[in-house]
Amino acid sequence: MCILAALLSGALVWLVRPEKPAATATFAAPEPTPDPQSDPLEEFLLEREQLRGMHSAQLNDIIYGENTDEETRALAQRTLLSLLSWAEQETTIEGILRARGYADCAVTVHEDTANVLVRAEALTREESAVILELVLRETDVESGNVKIIPIN
Repeated sequence: MCILAALLSGALVWLVRPEKPAATATFAAPEPTPDPQSDPLEEFLLEREQLRGMHSAQLNDIIYGENTDEETRALAQRTLLSLLSWAEQETTIEGILRARGYADCAVTVHEDTANVLVRAEALTREESAVILELVLRETDVESGNVKIIPIN
């Protein structure tokens, strides 16, 4: 349980296997390199994918670890399934938003929150309502926990 808690908080994860020398791994979000031409939205999407890959790898290490107890393995499996479900919801919402004309957007979904970043100077009430309805339809997030953020 402690290993999974450390993983989920983004902290240090220690994996020790008797058949291999003790290994210490620290995982942190990759630091973006300053680039005046870079797009913050594209950087966010790249960092999200990198972080998702690290979380999935860490959870798989726990799931397939020889020394992982069954309770921790089951919790890691449920967590991985949640991460995959959220990623699918994010991809679906982003795809629909692109089809509706919001070419630059990013969505994050978690257990009880969702954030939608849309490249726009501002959004009308009607546009926000359409985006909110989409998020509510595709997720189990309550409307008060959905943030729609126009960015330029």
